[in-house]
Amino acid sequence: MRSCPLPAEPTMKRILSLIGAAALCLQAPFAACQGTILPWGQSSDQLAWQTFVQVTAPSGNPNSSQVEFETWASDDDIYHTSPPRWPAPGTPKRLQASLLGTAHRIAVRKPLIISPSDCNPPSNTDSKLGLPANVCIGEEVRRNWASYQYIVSNNLYNAQGLATAYAKKSPVNLPADAVEFKGDWMKVADLIGWLKKTEGLTLTEADIRHKFYVNTATDGKTSADFALLSFHFSTKQIKQWVWSDFENKMNPGRCDDTGCHDSFGAVSSNTPPNGLANQNYGDCQKSEALLAMFKNAAIDPVWRNYCLKGSQTDYVEANTSTPTILGNSVIERITANVPILRSSCISCHAYASFDKDGNHGLDQIVLDPKKYPVGPIDPKILVPGEYVQNDFIWGIIAVPSK
Repeated sequence: MRSCPLPAEPTMKRILSLIGAAALCLQAPFAACQGTILPWGQSSDQLAWQTFVQVTAPSGNPNSSQVEFETWASDDDIYHTSPPRWPAPGTPKRLQASLLGTAHRIAVRKPLIISPSDCNPPSNTDSKLGLPANVCIGEEVRRNWASYQYIVSNNLYNAQGLATAYAKKSPVNLPADAVEFKGDWMKVADLIGWLKKTEGLTLTEADIRHKFYVNTATDGKTSADFALLSFHFSTKQIKQWVWSDFENKMNPGRCDDTGCHDSFGAVSSNTPPNGLANQNYGDCQKSEALLAMFKNAAIDPVWRNYCLKGSQTDYVEANTSTPTILGNSVIERITANVPILRSSCISCHAYASFDKDGNHGLDQIVLDPKKYPVGPIDPKILVPGEYVQNDFIWGIIAVPSK
């Protein structure tokens, strides 16, 4: 039986946390992702933070303030630019609507670049979330050079190339140094309003810049400052990738439903969910080992405000058939309207696939929040012979139809 960490202090806040943790144990059947030991003996949580430091380090370009991941190719660069392009240093940031989130509403075949002056609403606008009216959240998907090179050199960026790969039954298998990044950003003005409404905080733009990584996004006509709320990335060191989820410590509901789990970078390795939803979980105090890693990489202190929610390496908990769960309070819960308890990065991305015409297989997943895939692949959904798996990469949703 899985053990759940429970708070000891008899305060009302702690009592509510205890109730939340107890509920987590009773809800069936899933396992909140905890750090696992990888084949070479390293913890997946430690690997998550090593990758975090690499992707948030300064890019090294003296003419740009971008961090490393901001220099990589976006969905728009790869799947909706002919031919694909690797962005020049300092290329302005362009955010898109969530491809999964918009799939609830319309048939999406390309990234929908958002306008900072006229954003599409997130999929989940439940009033309980306390989001400001007309809130602007944009998504950013980036792939490093190893990932970009593989996709482009194998012509896996358009329908014709995907159809050819299907005909050849060519397995899609990215190299071990491939990294994929997805982050969700909120307009700074909206974030100030959100934290005021949900947490009672009165913050200035300067406060936001101190606590969140902020950068400017544009649609080519208008620009606005956005704060990075949360992100996750996947790294290809193992066949099914290593999945890691990060959130800013101030995000309302950061550890709701599943708690937050970090065996390497946090002084407290397990934070149980609160009894009350959408609350502030406080600081995630960093371990000495992680602080040393930050110092050696010379990354901006603002990144200390981000917390690991968990890392995922398999569909099920070790030695059981219990599905593992890993979901982000912004990326899944708000932007895509996927309940945290139906969120599994590895399971969802395992269905990334294409058919004989080079069309993606997203339609094979039931877009019902109560039925999102968790656990191992269901062969009744991803029928062998009808689809070729795209090595966990859903960017092909953006490919125009053949």
